[in-house]
Amino acid sequence: MNGRSVRILFLHEAKMLLRDRRTIFLAFFLPLITVPLILYAMRAMETRRKRGLEELTYRYAVVGSAAETLRALIDQQRRAGPPRPLRKNPHDSREPEFRFHEVPASDPEQALRSREIHFYISALNGTEADALQPKDARDDSEEPGRASTEKKPDTGVLKAPSRPPGLPLARIFYLADRDDSRSGRTKMREFLAGAVRTQRNRLLRESGLPLDPAAVFAVEETSTASVAQATGSQIGKFLTPFLIMFILSGGSIVALDIIAGEKERGSLETLLTTAASRAEIVAAKQLAILSVALCILFIQVGNILVYINFKIIELPEDWIIEVTPLAAVTLVLLFLPVSVFLSAVLLMISAYAKSYKEAQLYFFPVYLVSMVPAVASVLPGISLRSAIALVPIANVSVAAREVLVGKFDWLMLLLTFAVTSWSALAMMRASTRMLSLERLITTSDLDIADLSGGPALFSRQVLAWYAVMGALLLVAALNLPQVQTFRGQLLFNELAVFLGCALLMIWKYRLNIRDALALRPVNPLVWPAVLLLIPSGALVGVGVFRLANLVFPVPESVLEQFSQEIFPAGIPWWQMVFFIAVLPGICEEIAFRGTLLYGLHRRFRPVALTLMVGIIFGLFHVALFRIIPTAYVGVVLTALALLTGSIFPGMLLHAGNNAWAFYLSGSQIAVSKLHWSWYLAAAAVFAAGFYLIYRVRTPYPGLRTGRRSGNK
Repeated sequence: MNGRSVRILFLHEAKMLLRDRRTIFLAFFLPLITVPLILYAMRAMETRRKRGLEELTYRYAVVGSAAETLRALIDQQRRAGPPRPLRKNPHDSREPEFRFHEVPASDPEQALRSREIHFYISALNGTEADALQPKDARDDSEEPGRASTEKKPDTGVLKAPSRPPGLPLARIFYLADRDDSRSGRTKMREFLAGAVRTQRNRLLRESGLPLDPAAVFAVEETSTASVAQATGSQIGKFLTPFLIMFILSGGSIVALDIIAGEKERGSLETLLTTAASRAEIVAAKQLAILSVALCILFIQVGNILVYINFKIIELPEDWIIEVTPLAAVTLVLLFLPVSVFLSAVLLMISAYAKSYKEAQLYFFPVYLVSMVPAVASVLPGISLRSAIALVPIANVSVAAREVLVGKFDWLMLLLTFAVTSWSALAMMRASTRMLSLERLITTSDLDIADLSGGPALFSRQVLAWYAVMGALLLVAALNLPQVQTFRGQLLFNELAVFLGCALLMIWKYRLNIRDALALRPVNPLVWPAVLLLIPSGALVGVGVFRLANLVFPVPESVLEQFSQEIFPAGIPWWQMVFFIAVLPGICEEIAFRGTLLYGLHRRFRPVALTLMVGIIFGLFHVALFRIIPTAYVGVVLTALALLTGSIFPGMLLHAGNNAWAFYLSGSQIAVSKLHWSWYLAAAAVFAAGFYLIYRVRTPYPGLRTGRRSGNK
């Protein structure tokens, strides 16, 4: 490679870049002003919101058989003065006054919806509360967050952790999607809690307690971490996603045009006729993209230092940020290989696309996928001294959080830098090899598939379809209240996304439905083997999760919360079997072992194909701690489809695996705490079942068994 040629080409790319005012604005100027604008806007909105909530007089209504008793309790607490809060902000010298006013309401729920009141309280006597208790438990477990998702009033129940029978109950109804209603609920709950404590202490004194109940024991809490460390931990959780967002956004403006745009204009082929080698052209373009990414990196790190560390922007009173020069240099060094890695990814997108518009289509899925490891630092319990240090981007995310906390584990930081640097170099080599393919430089070969359509075009575009499907799942889950309930989410995911998109692909590309979905009969001996795989495979999966948990530890509380969300109580068992087992067993197999496997089976050899489909299946289950065990299930199901040439055994295994997991969740068998010998025995049965399937195999037709050749 001639360094002089690379320099000339790079300077040419830089001049072309600097001449484009749009690029200058979007790639450089916009990132420069975005941080202060975001910080100022967030600070102003938060200040305005707090001031408005402090000055607001909350309107509420009281209904129910015990309404007069509750009113008397509230009046007593008013005369006694505001209660001392359980958790007082040590940095706030004053407590905002809670102003509230009761208004009559014949229909309190309608008054709440029409904003006549901010919340209302239903006061029930002991008998009514006892009768209501079981129903509350079912409703809360079945559809958590009902108020925020269906725009219905939620309830905050003022009760002890275990309410004694006959104890009156105050239920606070509010709308969780309204800030003022939610704030009023919180303030009233604290007010009533103080009223209960005041009343209890009065009764204890009247019964002859020899000392003031408040003087029994004083409790204070002190964090052993400094305020600066706590603030650094909060900032560190979101620093990596924030920087990656700007690096990808700004770098894409240059990257998508630098090859895809030139292919569209026809200038890339002209450049290839010069004396410069292809490697030199790639190096120059890579340097141009990298220079933009590095500029954005230094701009954002400089913004953090200037606007925050030097207190140009007023921060919350309990925020103290201490970014030492050592921490700043360490962060820059950690993110340097990340910038190189992302620049190479952007270059590969631009090289793969044949037009600027197509490159934009590929960018958004890559952007979302890059954000998954970037948020690794948000997971509780994840330390850099774990296998996370071997995962590119995720390791930098965790390392940045620890650096901002003031923890410099130099051995693991060096390992993180080495792993990310190696990944960046590997990605650069891959982008160079990709640009050496003639079909990615000239679009004549691709036009044949465009004109003919059908399976040839589908094979090339199938991954883009699934990237869009993943983005659709994420966007819908965050923005559509209808899919945030248990049933709504499953029906949307399974029927609309997995089944609907699979059928849409079959229709659009005129695929043979029997071939696309592998609707083929199998040897009868396959079915008893699959029945063996259901319990043994599930137990092996638990063992895989335990091994993964040793490397990527997940707190027990997270697992318990996830178990409650995936297996909510209060739903009939037959509905759970349908939603958890039958529906995913059919729809997800059609999507992953149907159209996805069909679209990729001629592009990869069996082992790579099995791993790719399994990993994509795992990524679609979003939660980071679920990716490894779910990818294991995906690999098993894909291997079964390749050995049998049919989708039907995978449907049975998928449904049986989920149904077995549901059964174990309701039993008293702690499968996650069994001795390792149980998992080894299950692995032996699992291997025997697969061996039987292998002996009677009818392989998936059209698989690639030789070396990849040509431009297929």
